[in-house]
Amino acid sequence: MSDEKLKNRVIKVRHVGGNCHQVVLSTRARQLTTFMSTVSTHTEYIGHRYYRRHNSNAHSVREGNDQTVNYFGKACVKILNNAFKRANTFAFFNAYGTLIFQKLDKKYFLNGNMLTKTKLNSVLPSILMRLPIVKDSEKFDIFVDNILTTDPVITSAIVNKIEYTFYDNGAKVVTLLNVEKTGRERSAIELYEGLWVDFKDSQMKSFINSCKGNKNKFLAISPEELYYLSRGEFLSPLEIKTVYAFLEQNRKSSLVEKRSMELFKDLTERFKGKIFEKAMIVDDDKKQCMAVKGKQLDWIVVDRGYKAGRQDVSTYLIIPTSNFKYERSRKVYIPLGETQGLNNLNINNVWFDKSNKNKYLLLGPICIDQAHTGISIGDQFAARSMALLNDVHSFEQVSTLRGYAKMKPVDRIDWDAVSTLFRKQ
Repeated sequence: MSDEKLKNRVIKVRHVGGNCHQVVLSTRARQLTTFMSTVSTHTEYIGHRYYRRHNSNAHSVREGNDQTVNYFGKACVKILNNAFKRANTFAFFNAYGTLIFQKLDKKYFLNGNMLTKTKLNSVLPSILMRLPIVKDSEKFDIFVDNILTTDPVITSAIVNKIEYTFYDNGAKVVTLLNVEKTGRERSAIELYEGLWVDFKDSQMKSFINSCKGNKNKFLAISPEELYYLSRGEFLSPLEIKTVYAFLEQNRKSSLVEKRSMELFKDLTERFKGKIFEKAMIVDDDKKQCMAVKGKQLDWIVVDRGYKAGRQDVSTYLIIPTSNFKYERSRKVYIPLGETQGLNNLNINNVWFDKSNKNKYLLLGPICIDQAHTGISIGDQFAARSMALLNDVHSFEQVSTLRGYAKMKPVDRIDWDAVSTLFRKQ
């Protein structure tokens, strides 16, 4: 796993008194689950320098196709293994639900139900995802009892959703379907907000497998056919349009984009006073921006409007013109004596804030490339902002930033006073 991924994935355990520990599992500043534990779930490091790299707790969830590579699932298993190293009996709990884990010889128990460790690994992510959401202890206990007898393929779908493909007027749509347990041997799919179609678990498993390419009666089934198989009724033409619109709104690419922009918002809250949400008017088009107050310089990352998944944002260094003296005859900005490392800059680089009073010089765009394609816009904003937040360190690590290391303007930008930047014609 790369250093960047490690930074963005976090298991936090905080001792709150007695035998009580708060566990928070998050990724990219987004909280996935939280609960209390009667034992610490931190990894017990044994002291030698390579232990972190060869951590025996990093087991995969061996049942369910998606969970074997799912970070949340593997992190849940790691938490469980750490807890079992400290005690044979312990509990994860909150105000509305309690999970009691026991180990006797090589037998494992969850709330008194005996199951294999492999089965426990496969159901735990679904349960821990539900724990902070349910506000009814009786409903939570019923959910746990049902999930313990559920096929791992379905428990995986509850966590990861079902990637489902259908066609709307010949156009291919890839969407993600929500799955819920409705009984000990039944599960349901959400076709529309509040509209669920219920199936036996054996049918649900066949449907999930058909979405992965297996040939059965559910292969290439349309949403209206899915509704008919469940309820024995036909959707009206208006209901079909409504269902299609809902599923298209929840298409996989749209959800990834939506969640990635939630990350954008999270960063502006988490690093308040250092990362800001701003805007720029470029050719009469308003572009979303992320402004970053680095340790040495100020930066702005702009949405270019492309959707290539690699270079969808542009990065600029931004400096107040108060660090320069404007020479009208040559139409250049000359750096003042106290400012270090800056050259003369052309008037075409000047931008204004909304008040039309303060002026700023932009240097760039600076190429900070992604290692992979298909990266969501929010993740690109996040990657750039994390690099620019500690720009002093990034000068040494990112070759395209190295030339800015000597620049030390006296006046920095008051980002709270800037809302929208624009360039005069």
